[in-house]
Amino acid sequence: MRSKTTKITVKPTTASNLEEKFDAGEDVSDYFDFSRPVVWGGARTGSGRKPLGKIRKQILLSEDIVAKVNAIAAKKRLSFSAAIENACASMR
Repeated sequence: MRSKTTKITVKPTTASNLEEKFDAGEDVSDYFDFSRPVVWGGARTGSGRKPLGKIRKQILLSEDIVAKVNAIAAKKRLSFSAAIENACASMR
């Protein structure tokens, strides 16, 4: 003889089911594992530009001085900053 129990069918949890529960105000935190948050991307160890050991400064120069430094830098195939740095180093 069969018993008169009814079977309750449980729908599998899908994204749409979960969204419906969330929209209805139900607690859906049981479906997620918060012990290990997923972190995507981010900086890798040792990546990025290495520090040059230099400090950025802003100075005001007359147009004549800029022209002279540019001429010296072009002659020696240096950047403007390198030409200024060499000139300052030679003053020591």
